[in-house]
Amino acid sequence: MTDTRRSTAIAIKHCLDNLALDARRNNMGELVHLLGLASLAAEDAAKGADTRGAGLQSLLDGTPQGRC
Repeated sequence: MTDTRRSTAIAIKHCLDNLALDARRNNMGELVHLLGLASLAAEDAAKGADTRGAGLQSLLDGTPQGRC
């Protein structure tokens, strides 16, 4: 995977995390669970694309990536 794929996976993870937060605020338990699983898959994809060993700091620091 390329850096572009890594950045895209991180952006998708951030979007999914935000959607899960919105779903949680509105008591949509099943949707929160589904979005959480999708977010984990996006995180795995980002880790798989981390060819430089950058440590994926942007997954942890909340830095905006892409558009949601």
